Amino acid sequence: MTHRESENELVEIVTTVGNEEDAARITRVLVEEKSFACATWRPVRSIYPWKGAIVDEGEVEITFKTLASCAERAERRLRALHPYETPAILRVPVLHANPDYADWVRSNVNSKGD
Repeated sequence: MTHRESENELVEIVTTVGNEEDAARITRVLVEEKSFACATWRPVRSIYPWKGAIVDEGEVEITFKTLASCAERAERRLRALHPYETPAILRVPVLHANPDYADWVRSNVNSKGD
């Protein structure tokens, strides 16, 4: 695989936020800016230590779709909009995607960074 081909590969960026309003706000901005082609979210329950206590709360997990070549820039923008002090922002390579869907993602992401 050439370097150019790997940059054109799809990745998913996964994060969690506290509620659907934050998910919708962040997603709308990032999709309008073409950092991500789209995003889906679902309610989840998270249990984790935070500042000396065990937290058990509902969150919203968001999965964004973008290109490997855009991932760092997209992650920086997500971090700037994220309401959490220490957000989980995870990049997951997509091993296989329907070719038509992959082309659609490529056509809806600004790979030039402007």
